[in-house]
Amino acid sequence: MIKHLLSLTLLCSLFTLQVTQARDRVRPQHASASFDSEAALVEIEITKTGYNYQIPWNTRNQQSRKNGIVIAGHQILTTADGFSGQTLCRIRKGGTTQHYTATLNWVDYYSNIAILQVEDPAFWEGMRPTSLSENIPQSGQLQIIRWRKGRIEERAAEIIRLYVGKSKMSYVNHLKLSASTDMDGAGWAEVILSGNEIVGLTSAASNDKLTILPAPFIASVLRQKASADDPGIGHFDFSIMDSKNPALLQSKGMAATDIGVVVTKVGARRLAPNTLKAGDVLLAINGFEIDNDGNYIDPTYGRLSLFGLATRNHEVGDSLPIRIWRDKHELTVDYTLPRAAFDKDLVPEEIYDQAPEYLIAGGLLFQPISGPYLNTYGQNKPLLLDYYSYNAELPDRNGLVILSSVIPDNYNLGYESIRQLIVDRINGQTIHTIADITEALASPEDNFHRIEFMPDQGLKHMILDAATMEAATQRILEHYNIPKAWTGY
Repeated sequence: MIKHLLSLTLLCSLFTLQVTQARDRVRPQHASASFDSEAALVEIEITKTGYNYQIPWNTRNQQSRKNGIVIAGHQILTTADGFSGQTLCRIRKGGTTQHYTATLNWVDYYSNIAILQVEDPAFWEGMRPTSLSENIPQSGQLQIIRWRKGRIEERAAEIIRLYVGKSKMSYVNHLKLSASTDMDGAGWAEVILSGNEIVGLTSAASNDKLTILPAPFIASVLRQKASADDPGIGHFDFSIMDSKNPALLQSKGMAATDIGVVVTKVGARRLAPNTLKAGDVLLAINGFEIDNDGNYIDPTYGRLSLFGLATRNHEVGDSLPIRIWRDKHELTVDYTLPRAAFDKDLVPEEIYDQAPEYLIAGGLLFQPISGPYLNTYGQNKPLLLDYYSYNAELPDRNGLVILSSVIPDNYNLGYESIRQLIVDRINGQTIHTIADITEALASPEDNFHRIEFMPDQGLKHMILDAATMEAATQRILEHYNIPKAWTGY
């Protein structure tokens, strides 16, 4: 009998140990010392409108889920990814099934950061704000924590490197952290802990590697947003090439060939006039010497890309002294840090919170060339469109419009196979935007519409009857169940 009781006691002890170990694998006890997951971590459900840029009048509902953390001021911090076009945002806390409606306080797609708020007082009961670490480790172990299907999950992660890279949602360069993990489906604002401190939120994941928005960068954006003028995120609007081959700098009359990189293009994004010129050799920015690879030595994080200096303790409008070599002389110029802005690009790299713009006229589908439109082709972007988007020098153009396709009708007979032609002029008027097309079509030439394409296109021009275009457009809309002929902004 005693032997039987001892065996039973041993079995119970083993079962209790297994349960404890399983629980600790999901949520280790040390992580809760300063970060209480259930009181600070929430699940976010986003419903949004998705668009098809090749059939721009088609829409669909999409849903995504991610994480967020409660911070001071009854705010919820998360990444901006997934919020473009959002129509409904709901939040769950504590693993319960109850949802609370949330609204965007603000979203910044350039930095990939968003702040939500919840009006229902019941949501805030039991919730406690957390804070971000002021430092980022450069090596060692991390922990990744998230809500998933009503449970807290935690996995280990290991730092790979700290670097300056392009934001997931814009061309802005900022400090980033890379780590490895075996957590599936990560990359949606999971919390990253080092010891007991929050050091960042995930922004992407691929092949067991995480990309992390570091806490100091997030904190700098929060401070900017809290200021009265919100200066925005800065960006260096120039391109460089390395100068590791000493002959390159020697050809410019430089004796020292162990520092500096060469500026290859200035103002490609049209952000602001600046004092640099193509051919300048960048020697130092704001006192930080630049090496032949385009890096500087950060006093906290070591060797980093010079492009990170645009978001390192600087705001838009700051004047940064840049020491350069130009025309065989060394001099210092002041560079005013411009604000990143998609709408200043000849071809906007991204478009957020906006339906695709288009115009249908007589079955001709006109669309602005944009990054989202080109991305629909994946790796098979038409070569000429790609050239005009990123390399063509067109200082007199404010945008580019393409005849993307022709919707067949007797009105446009003979033109049905035409597609992907960049519009130059319509009825003698230069076309920059969809609105320009509407204006140009109001002034036909001798009762005809003459549509001219860029000189290097396969087709030079199209001629269409002006008097019957409107009737043809209405007929095509009805036949193909297209809701409207135009969306403009």
